[in-house]
Amino acid sequence: MAIASIRNFGQILSRVQSHPTTYRAFSAATTGTSDCTLSRTAEQLSQLSTIGYVYLGEVPYRKALEMQKQLCRRRIDEIYALPQADRADLNLRQFSDTLILLQHPPVYTNGRRNHGKLQPDEIERLHALDCDYVETNRGGEITFHGPGQLVGYPNLYLKDHFLATKCFVKGLEYTIAETCAHFGIEAKTIPGFPGVWTSPTQKVAALGTHVQRYVTSHGFALNCTTNMKWFREIIPCGLEGKTAISLQTLMEQHGKPNCDTSVDAVLPILRKSFAKVFGCNVKPLEDVSPATFKFIQELVKL
Repeated sequence: MAIASIRNFGQILSRVQSHPTTYRAFSAATTGTSDCTLSRTAEQLSQLSTIGYVYLGEVPYRKALEMQKQLCRRRIDEIYALPQADRADLNLRQFSDTLILLQHPPVYTNGRRNHGKLQPDEIERLHALDCDYVETNRGGEITFHGPGQLVGYPNLYLKDHFLATKCFVKGLEYTIAETCAHFGIEAKTIPGFPGVWTSPTQKVAALGTHVQRYVTSHGFALNCTTNMKWFREIIPCGLEGKTAISLQTLMEQHGKPNCDTSVDAVLPILRKSFAKVFGCNVKPLEDVSPATFKFIQELVKL
């Protein structure tokens, strides 16, 4: 059962510390982002367009999921209705790339590889916690979303950014690491373990993406002031012996309990980190693409 598998953290940590491979992987993992080009040339970086961002506040997960589906469908239809030679011309498009930022009410979500695998009694147990459960088309396994967690859903047409899917995901990881660095926290990726980690056993952010015809959806979830009790009810991302941690807890451990790690405080830092890593300007969506802004607002209100 999920609770039993992670409750005795001291024993788990001892086992992981005795496994040198995990520690070598963490010590050698990616951390710095100042030289990050995501495998693009200087000429390609000079051609990148502005990305719009919007913060939607708290949005129920199912509504946000439907919003992403409709936005992706609209973008795919618009892009692929153009002749192939014209698809790179942004002036022929109404909708723009967007970094959607929000929070969710408590919800457990599961990735596409686990559809139908969670037993009915386990789903009932999660519902009894006054928490929703949703199976999605993103990658990854079960995780938690809730208040105090900054969730980002980049909706990008990867060809505009000269990015392969692997480099896009790496860019999201770098963005989280860069954000953590602002608080003096060293966060890294570990080969074979998705997400961004502050130790071999503690993950500060989960990642799970979906790409259809080069248009991205889903993204990342950074624990800012998230209540960690929710993660103790599951095996986060299906990784036994590993758990989640928040920026708030990390700052307390660093002797800075009064540091503001709220979503409101972290959001502008993350936005700047995203712009730095992806090499483009990130400005308010209503200024970049009023049509995209209006479309998203209308979907959220439904």
